[in-house]
Amino acid sequence: MNLFPGQVALFAALVVAGNFATVNANTIEGYTRIDFTLPPDTEKLIIVDANQDGLSDVLTQNGNTINLFYQQDGLFDFNAPQTSVTLPGQATGWDISDDFALIALIDGQQVQRWQLQQDQFGEAETLLDNVSGFLPQGVHQLSLSRDLNDDGRPDLIIPGAGELSIFIRSTDGSYQQPLRVVSDMQLRSVLHPGRELGREVGQALRIPLMTLRDVNGDGLPDLISDTEERLDVFLARSNEAVWFNSEPDISVDRLAIRERLGDFDFDQLDFANLTGVLALTHEEILSDMNGDGFDDLILREGGRVALHLGTDQGVDLQQADQILRSGGNVLSVFLYDENEDDQPDLWLWRVEQVSLSDVFLWLAISGTINLEAYIYPNEGDSFARRPSRRINVALRFPSVLRLIGSVNEVRERASSMEAVIPAARVNGTQQAMSDLLVLMSDQLQLFNQALQPEADPSDDRFLASLNYSRSVDSYEIDIRRIIDQFDIEINRDVRAVSDRAPDTIVPLDESAARGDLALRDLNDDGRDDIFVLLQRNEESVTGILFLSH
Repeated sequence: MNLFPGQVALFAALVVAGNFATVNANTIEGYTRIDFTLPPDTEKLIIVDANQDGLSDVLTQNGNTINLFYQQDGLFDFNAPQTSVTLPGQATGWDISDDFALIALIDGQQVQRWQLQQDQFGEAETLLDNVSGFLPQGVHQLSLSRDLNDDGRPDLIIPGAGELSIFIRSTDGSYQQPLRVVSDMQLRSVLHPGRELGREVGQALRIPLMTLRDVNGDGLPDLISDTEERLDVFLARSNEAVWFNSEPDISVDRLAIRERLGDFDFDQLDFANLTGVLALTHEEILSDMNGDGFDDLILREGGRVALHLGTDQGVDLQQADQILRSGGNVLSVFLYDENEDDQPDLWLWRVEQVSLSDVFLWLAISGTINLEAYIYPNEGDSFARRPSRRINVALRFPSVLRLIGSVNEVRERASSMEAVIPAARVNGTQQAMSDLLVLMSDQLQLFNQALQPEADPSDDRFLASLNYSRSVDSYEIDIRRIIDQFDIEINRDVRAVSDRAPDTIVPLDESAARGDLALRDLNDDGRDDIFVLLQRNEESVTGILFLSH
């Protein structure tokens, strides 16, 4: 019986190839096989170095219980956890600190810590009380503990209603008054589990982490909070009692910008220039444009682009160091080194006017929208007043009716595609080619030196998609051709080995109809160790760990 509907030919090719394999073994050469069975409600499987011995251990979460399995003498014993903690509360968030302590936010009010003592979780210790946090019902893995200021002491990040409270730890072990930062919290309902062990059923909480990087060139990590409403930067202050000021040192109020630009008003819409609504858009880029080690701020409001140079004190938003203005419908700006002088140049993209009559015409016939990129070279502390080059991109597309039909064809093609076969590239060999692992039906197949190394992604994917070259000024994107040639790449790596025999086949005791592969170097030998997840059902989660030796 084919367990992967729609892929009979590919499945058959791999099975036939397997008949000529030279090795049929219980394990992979150079690896120790460890079968494991975990409770059916296991939601997380996380790799940690709990006892700081250089060897990775396995931490799991099932329900409100955190379990720890140590790696000892090149083996794991998954029969029972070596230590565990049952978290209290009805709404609990948990995390692992850098010095490996279990940190938990209990019902949004109390922060507790369980420290490892002789490889066992000790008694709960209260770090903070009445923190006014907020969490929905359930148990959530969050980023509660981070060393935000690189002083070797873990700080606390407590989620609240629309904000994060940051507690910086002092040298005496106490915590400074909280810094409250606006943040977006997203609560998502998941109705069906995927095959991945980390997938949850119920409610999943996501709190975007803030960015930490040196903005003002003093070598200290500054805090950047980037939300829909604001862009705030808090500069680190190592010589003061409070690490971060309560108010941001750099603050861009995006709501105020939108109010200044005005709201979209249908009654004021120019039907001869529908793309004129781009005048209501804005962008903010925080980046070092002149290479002095201080981040600069580029603000675009419609066709006005303002450059604010950074200093060791941050950025002065009251006075722009340069203002560029562009007519037309400005779509976007970004920084990219066009003239290869290792300095980022300013690219300003405009789109031509599109009228309502154009839109009606495109219902029946194909059309073209022209984009233009004007490149302003970097001149140190400013950009050139005038662009040095213009690039044209013609976006050609079929009629709307044809486009709808083509999209439906693609959807039908996608619905009839074969199922995804779990596969993974194996790192750690000295060969130029990568090995490939394939989890196919009731066997694990290994193909030695099967794949070319993957190329590094381009710095700018849009320019890469154009096949951008400094010697070419005109480009074309043909949507019709893209749709006609569109192919959903399923099992690309598996197809690459469908005409050859696997070098090793490991038979499995049960079919892995919902299986998956996960690779990680657990014993610091430079070779990937292999988790094979076989089944997840109402009784258990079963799998195999192949540990290199």
